[in-house]
Amino acid sequence: MTHTNKSLQFQAEKSRSIAPKAAIASWYLMCIAAAAWLTFSETNEGGPSGISGRQVALLACVLIYVVRAATTLFVFVKRRVPWWEVVWGGSLIGVVLFFFLREGLRTPQALGIVDLVGALLYVAGSYVGTASEYARHLWKALPANQGHLYTGGLFRYSRHINYFGDLLLFLGCGILTGQLWTGIVPLAMGVNFALVIIPAHDAYLAMRYGREFDDYAKRTKKLVPFLY
Repeated sequence: MTHTNKSLQFQAEKSRSIAPKAAIASWYLMCIAAAAWLTFSETNEGGPSGISGRQVALLACVLIYVVRAATTLFVFVKRRVPWWEVVWGGSLIGVVLFFFLREGLRTPQALGIVDLVGALLYVAGSYVGTASEYARHLWKALPANQGHLYTGGLFRYSRHINYFGDLLLFLGCGILTGQLWTGIVPLAMGVNFALVIIPAHDAYLAMRYGREFDDYAKRTKKLVPFLY
């Protein structure tokens, strides 16, 4: 099990990892810029054009996501970020952002009730992810809490509530694209969380915190509050 933990990103080794983190944030921005440039270049040349309201909403969503991701990486993440994580995880998310924008910016349908639901899911996911990470960050900064497991705030409802926030966020953003295929993204993320990421993360937490984590795991759902 220890080997599995090391093969993923969960480890006790601390590092600022400025270059890998900057590479991830830069890649996200490059993917967003490329999608926007390609789309609006086609529009100027008489190609398919989307609805401005949807375009503004989507661009706002992806840019807010990059700001949140950069904040998480540079402020909340204290562990070493290996380059393989940049190449694998960072690249995939960047590609997702590219295709969400590439298709969504050209969607001709006006915003409707379904899109309002998507926007609410996006806002909820962003809040859940950021608020949970920020509360844990403040708690861990207190000397008395060093070496202990954080189980308060939104983490009372799910051991990996920040991952749940990501699912809501990408589901909401996908809805705003107006493209059905985007539903594959949160589905694939959920399967990856449930079968790969969470088991490895839980194994690491159990190794590091022992009885504290065991008691926490008995009373708290893994991912989806009150359900799973």
